[in-house]
Amino acid sequence: MTAKEFALISTLHRILKPAGDDILTGIGDDAAVVATGGHPLAACTDTLVAGRHFFPEVPASDLAWKSLAVNLSDLAAMGAAPQWALLNLVLPAGLPAAENWVEDFAHGWECLARRWNVRLVGGDTVASDGPLTVTVTALGLLEGPAMLRSGARPGDEIWVSGCLGDAAIALDLERRRRPGGSVPAPGSPEACLEERRLRPVPRIALGMRARALGVRCAQDVSDGFLADLGHILRASGVSAEIDAGALPLSPAAASYCAGNWEAILQYPLTGGDDYELLLCLPSALGPRLLAEAAACGTRVTRVGRILADPGPPALFWQGRAYPLPESGGHEHAF
Repeated sequence: MTAKEFALISTLHRILKPAGDDILTGIGDDAAVVATGGHPLAACTDTLVAGRHFFPEVPASDLAWKSLAVNLSDLAAMGAAPQWALLNLVLPAGLPAAENWVEDFAHGWECLARRWNVRLVGGDTVASDGPLTVTVTALGLLEGPAMLRSGARPGDEIWVSGCLGDAAIALDLERRRRPGGSVPAPGSPEACLEERRLRPVPRIALGMRARALGVRCAQDVSDGFLADLGHILRASGVSAEIDAGALPLSPAAASYCAGNWEAILQYPLTGGDDYELLLCLPSALGPRLLAEAAACGTRVTRVGRILADPGPPALFWQGRAYPLPESGGHEHAF
């Protein structure tokens, strides 16, 4: 997300700031949370536009998976259990074999939705002369207080799920292959990276377990680790110390980074589309988080700690301090 987009959100928030006891969490977090009389309802929405968020010729099934996954990742960051979704499709008038495309889209959606029993309950379709556009709204339920960006406290440990940088490397490789490049061979490191880019796995089980443990603070990593950590630091009024050497890398990503600071900076630190969880929690909860993560088959790694004085994070790698990059993080643009 660019600085301009954040400015637009700030303007909307200033003019349209919602009020009411039923709004538990409003604009400015991964999802909104509203009181319903029963379990609080978490709601989030995302729009993906061809040519900006994905290549226009991406397989419909992969696009469907990702459009749902990015929303489920927001719910995971709140610790919510996903329940329902709404889908809006803006289909170019010249889309070849539109009925077959929609059928493939539906199959890709169902592959992820059935894992969490997410039910599609409505939406809209529109023919247009503009680009292919997919908007998804996801709704989930909370069994207690949501994890929030504002929940980090001095002394908290910073943990991250899974691996970072895979999607950014895959996107870089895809750009180099174009136009007319060959598809990565099945089972190759490049194919594994591309799978992470096209079909990210939202960390729903981990989010729910972390919330139940008493973790107060989480954020999904979509705009890049440093950018999303920055959201937490600003919302919580704190700073942080990060060991870039501790960032979790897949074997494929490790081979691309290979002790190269510029690669570490470009991929795991500022690359986007990881859809992992960044969690801040008291050190006493660390062993329990490890156990809960193991129980749901998800890797978690401690990468830093929260400091008291407000400000940007301090960044270390191999025993040396490094300046923060000038760019704010990943921009979803092709």
